[in-house]
Amino acid sequence: MALLQHATVAAAKKILSKLRLILKSAQSMIVAFTIPAMGHVKPMLPLLSGLVGNGQEIVCFGHTAFESAIRSSGARFLPYPGFAYDIDAPDFNLLRMGADLLRASRTFHAQLSADVVALSPRLILQDSMAFWASRIGTALDIPRIHTIPTLVFNPATQRRMRKEDGYAKLAADVFRGAPALLREMARFGFAVSLQEVFGVERSWRRLAPPRCELVFSLKELQVGDPWGDVPRHYIGPTIDEGRRFEPRAGRGYALITFGTLSNNDTRRFEAAIEGAFLAGLSVVALCGRKVDLPRLESVAKALEAANPGQEATVLDTVRDMEPLIAGADVVIHHAGMATTWEMVRYSKPALFIPTIADQKVLASQLDAQGLGIRLPPGRELDPHAIARALEALKDRDYPWGRIRDLLARAGGAPAGVGIVMEALGTGR
Repeated sequence: MALLQHATVAAAKKILSKLRLILKSAQSMIVAFTIPAMGHVKPMLPLLSGLVGNGQEIVCFGHTAFESAIRSSGARFLPYPGFAYDIDAPDFNLLRMGADLLRASRTFHAQLSADVVALSPRLILQDSMAFWASRIGTALDIPRIHTIPTLVFNPATQRRMRKEDGYAKLAADVFRGAPALLREMARFGFAVSLQEVFGVERSWRRLAPPRCELVFSLKELQVGDPWGDVPRHYIGPTIDEGRRFEPRAGRGYALITFGTLSNNDTRRFEAAIEGAFLAGLSVVALCGRKVDLPRLESVAKALEAANPGQEATVLDTVRDMEPLIAGADVVIHHAGMATTWEMVRYSKPALFIPTIADQKVLASQLDAQGLGIRLPPGRELDPHAIARALEALKDRDYPWGRIRDLLARAGGAPAGVGIVMEALGTGR
């Protein structure tokens, strides 16, 4: 009997040991790499949260400014090594941006490579512009999935962006940005192209291509051929599709916001506030801290005094954007992806006043889909043009039902989680 009991216990221990191995193998280590911009970090967070909810261990590298946001997803946060970069003053010169990415990669590569080796992930989930992650994944033979938070910069999109910028700006960008880019490319022995640094399709020479791409947008908004040289999944916005607030009844206001990166021009806010008043709307302007707030507050008070019954509120920051959008009649914004999907969630038409080339292309695409009106180029500081566009918004019908159907089919964060989980199942 004792021998039988001993054999039974030994067999049970053996089974438990095998179960532990099975459970351990079911949980995969994924290393995520972000870049220091809210529009890139924020849409990745629901994906990380969903993967954690599916039992995956996530370690996410990022800028310390986003530590609390990344930790809130359930991922373990690891900071990037010291690197001089002002996230509140990004450089929109694409050549200098490319130089910054190359310089960051030189700083990050050795240390992060050692960290990744120690973590031994089965998969790298990275922003497509995290060039250092592409280098590490290629060197260590770790499969990668790229995330793209806006339009895919395919050849058609790039041509549209160049057209939007015009020859004068392109020439100025080359003049100002080429020296820094050439210095950094020389340090790499000119072994990498600018296209490869930005993770653009069909540019892979020294680096392995990603296994697939997750685009946080709709295929219907993409310029040109939506497909690329690797499997590309348009999963739509990753934000929760539910609404925490309901739009209030009665007269609302124009919400003015130009995002966290593009909100550095006091004149744009002033023109938008004056234009909204000319169109008979009250205003809530979310301006950030990179503009002349006293000047805007003075403008707001003068407009209130001259227009009884209309109100203007100037804010530098808020904890939660959602209630502001819920209470608005119209949103005046820069065609940033995050604001776009929030306005769609609450069925709010928009007046798009974009700042940089990709926003300009997206604004035209959104206008073509009937989600708002793009202000004619060159009229950004013209209150009367803004007022006319706001009046035109009142007479439109908006295809909210069709857009919601497209979003439902795209699948959002759950679809992205499913694609990553499938890649883990077929990974090495």
